[in-house]
Amino acid sequence: MEQISKISDILIEELFEKNACSNSIKKATAFGFWKNVCGPKFAKFSLPYDIKGNTLFVAVKSPQVMQELIFYKKELISKLSDYFLPLNIKIDEIRYDYKVWNKTVSNLSFKGNESLFYYSNEDVKSMELNKFEKEEISKVTNTISNISCLNEGLKKKYLNNIINSIKAKKLRES
Repeated sequence: MEQISKISDILIEELFEKNACSNSIKKATAFGFWKNVCGPKFAKFSLPYDIKGNTLFVAVKSPQVMQELIFYKKELISKLSDYFLPLNIKIDEIRYDYKVWNKTVSNLSFKGNESLFYYSNEDVKSMELNKFEKEEISKVTNTISNISCLNEGLKKKYLNNIINSIKAKKLRES
Protein backbone atom coordinates (compact mmCIF):
# COMPACT_ATOMS: atom_id res chain seq x y z
CA MET A 1 0.00 0.00 0.00
CA GLU A 2 1.28 3.44 -0.95
CA GLN A 3 1.95 5.78 1.97
CA ILE A 4 0.07 9.09 1.88
CA SER A 5 2.04 12.24 2.75
CA LYS A 6 0.73 15.25 4.58
CA ILE A 7 0.65 18.46 2.58
CA SER A 8 2.84 20.19 5.19
CA ASP A 9 5.49 17.47 4.81
CA ILE A 10 5.42 17.86 1.04
CA LEU A 11 5.74 21.63 1.33
CA ILE A 12 8.60 21.34 3.81
CA GLU A 13 10.35 18.82 1.58
CA GLU A 14 9.83 20.99 -1.50
CA LEU A 15 11.03 24.15 0.25
CA PHE A 16 14.00 22.67 2.06
CA GLU A 17 15.17 20.28 -0.64
CA LYS A 18 15.15 22.63 -3.64
CA ASN A 19 18.61 24.16 -4.02
CA ALA A 20 17.23 27.37 -5.48
CA CYS A 21 15.71 28.57 -2.22
CA SER A 22 16.89 25.96 0.26
CA ASN A 23 20.02 27.75 1.42
CA SER A 24 18.30 31.11 1.76
CA ILE A 25 15.42 29.71 3.78
CA LYS A 26 17.73 27.69 5.99
CA LYS A 27 20.01 30.68 6.61
CA ALA A 28 17.14 33.04 7.37
CA THR A 29 15.60 30.53 9.75
CA ALA A 30 18.89 29.76 11.47
CA PHE A 31 19.92 33.42 11.74
CA GLY A 32 16.61 34.14 13.49
CA PHE A 33 17.92 32.18 16.47
CA TRP A 34 21.20 34.06 16.87
CA LYS A 35 19.90 35.92 19.95
CA ASN A 36 19.09 32.57 21.58
CA VAL A 37 22.61 31.34 20.84
CA CYS A 38 24.70 34.36 21.86
CA GLY A 39 22.32 35.94 24.37
CA PRO A 40 20.82 39.43 24.44
CA LYS A 41 24.11 41.07 25.46
CA PHE A 42 25.86 40.10 22.23
CA ALA A 43 22.81 39.98 19.95
CA LYS A 44 22.72 43.78 19.83
CA PHE A 45 26.33 43.94 18.68
CA SER A 46 26.66 40.89 16.44
CA LEU A 47 24.75 39.51 13.49
CA PRO A 48 25.27 36.40 11.36
CA TYR A 49 25.33 37.27 7.67
CA ASP A 50 26.49 34.17 5.79
CA ILE A 51 27.30 30.48 5.93
CA LYS A 52 29.91 28.98 3.64
CA GLY A 53 30.59 25.29 4.03
CA ASN A 54 30.68 24.67 7.78
CA THR A 55 31.67 28.24 8.66
CA LEU A 56 29.29 30.85 10.06
CA PHE A 57 30.23 34.46 9.29
CA VAL A 58 29.20 37.01 11.90
CA ALA A 59 29.38 40.79 11.63
CA VAL A 60 30.32 42.45 14.92
CA LYS A 61 30.10 46.09 15.93
CA SER A 62 33.68 46.48 17.18
CA PRO A 63 36.99 44.68 17.70
CA GLN A 64 36.16 44.48 21.41
CA VAL A 65 32.94 42.57 20.74
CA MET A 66 34.84 40.32 18.33
CA GLN A 67 37.48 39.54 20.95
CA GLU A 68 34.89 38.66 23.57
CA LEU A 69 32.92 36.44 21.16
CA ILE A 70 36.13 34.64 20.16
CA PHE A 71 36.50 33.74 23.82
CA TYR A 72 33.06 32.01 23.71
CA LYS A 73 33.48 30.40 20.27
CA LYS A 74 33.36 26.75 21.41
CA GLU A 75 30.29 27.36 23.55
CA LEU A 76 28.54 29.20 20.71
CA ILE A 77 29.29 26.41 18.21
CA SER A 78 27.81 23.93 20.66
CA LYS A 79 24.65 26.02 21.09
CA LEU A 80 24.37 26.56 17.32
CA SER A 81 23.95 22.84 16.78
CA ASP A 82 20.61 22.87 18.66
CA TYR A 83 19.18 25.27 16.09
CA PHE A 84 21.15 24.56 12.94
CA LEU A 85 21.35 20.74 12.89
CA PRO A 86 17.56 20.29 12.43
CA LEU A 87 18.04 22.37 9.27
CA ASN A 88 20.93 20.12 8.17
CA ILE A 89 23.47 22.88 8.76
CA LYS A 90 26.62 21.85 10.60
CA ILE A 91 28.82 24.65 11.91
CA ASP A 92 32.42 23.87 12.88
CA GLU A 93 33.85 27.37 12.73
CA ILE A 94 32.76 30.95 13.36
CA ARG A 95 34.51 33.90 11.71
CA TYR A 96 33.90 37.41 13.02
CA ASP A 97 34.36 40.64 11.09
CA TYR A 98 33.85 44.16 12.44
CA LYS A 99 34.58 45.80 9.06
CA VAL A 100 31.26 44.63 7.59
CA TRP A 101 29.06 45.72 10.53
CA ASN A 102 27.70 48.97 9.03
CA LYS A 103 27.01 47.38 5.66
CA THR A 104 25.34 44.32 7.21
CA VAL A 105 23.15 46.33 9.56
CA SER A 106 22.15 48.82 6.85
CA ASN A 107 21.07 45.94 4.55
CA LEU A 108 19.10 44.25 7.31
CA SER A 109 15.37 44.18 7.55
CA PHE A 110 14.82 43.13 11.16
CA LYS A 111 12.86 39.96 11.82
CA GLY A 112 11.88 37.83 14.79
CA ASN A 113 13.12 38.64 18.27
CA GLU A 114 15.93 40.85 16.96
CA SER A 115 13.39 43.35 15.69
CA LEU A 116 12.04 43.87 19.20
CA PHE A 117 15.24 45.08 20.87
CA TYR A 118 14.12 48.67 21.09
CA TYR A 119 10.67 47.95 22.50
CA SER A 120 9.82 47.17 26.09
CA ASN A 121 8.50 43.74 27.04
CA GLU A 122 5.25 45.43 28.08
CA ASP A 123 4.84 46.94 24.58
CA VAL A 124 5.39 43.57 22.95
CA LYS A 125 3.11 41.64 25.32
CA SER A 126 0.34 44.20 25.03
CA MET A 127 0.45 44.22 21.21
CA GLU A 128 -2.86 42.82 20.02
CA LEU A 129 -3.04 40.73 16.86
CA ASN A 130 -6.00 41.13 14.52
CA LYS A 131 -8.24 38.29 13.36
CA PHE A 132 -6.32 37.73 10.14
CA GLU A 133 -2.96 37.57 11.96
CA LYS A 134 -4.37 35.10 14.50
CA GLU A 135 -5.68 32.89 11.68
CA GLU A 136 -2.29 32.95 9.95
CA ILE A 137 -0.53 32.07 13.20
CA SER A 138 -2.96 29.19 13.67
CA LYS A 139 -2.09 27.84 10.20
CA VAL A 140 1.63 28.22 10.85
CA THR A 141 1.25 26.51 14.24
CA ASN A 142 -0.38 23.51 12.57
CA THR A 143 2.36 23.33 9.96
CA ILE A 144 5.16 23.64 12.52
CA SER A 145 3.59 21.01 14.79
CA ASN A 146 3.75 18.52 11.89
CA ILE A 147 7.47 18.96 11.23
CA SER A 148 8.93 15.76 12.57
CA CYS A 149 12.60 16.84 12.49
CA LEU A 150 12.07 19.51 15.18
CA ASN A 151 11.76 18.84 18.88
CA GLU A 152 8.99 20.55 20.85
CA GLY A 153 11.31 23.23 22.20
CA LEU A 154 12.40 24.29 18.73
CA LYS A 155 8.83 24.22 17.43
CA LYS A 156 7.87 26.62 20.21
CA LYS A 157 10.84 28.89 19.43
CA TYR A 158 10.05 28.94 15.71
CA LEU A 159 6.47 29.93 16.46
CA ASN A 160 7.61 32.58 18.94
CA ASN A 161 9.93 34.11 16.31
CA ILE A 162 7.07 34.27 13.81
CA ILE A 163 4.73 35.91 16.32
CA ASN A 164 7.45 38.39 17.30
CA SER A 165 8.08 39.22 13.63
CA ILE A 166 4.42 40.11 13.22
CA LYS A 167 4.37 42.17 16.41
CA ALA A 168 7.60 43.96 15.48
CA LYS A 169 6.18 44.95 12.12
CA LYS A 170 3.07 46.34 13.81
CA LEU A 171 5.16 48.23 16.38
CA ARG A 172 7.33 49.78 13.65
CA GLU A 173 4.23 50.82 11.69
CA SER A 174 2.48 52.36 14.70
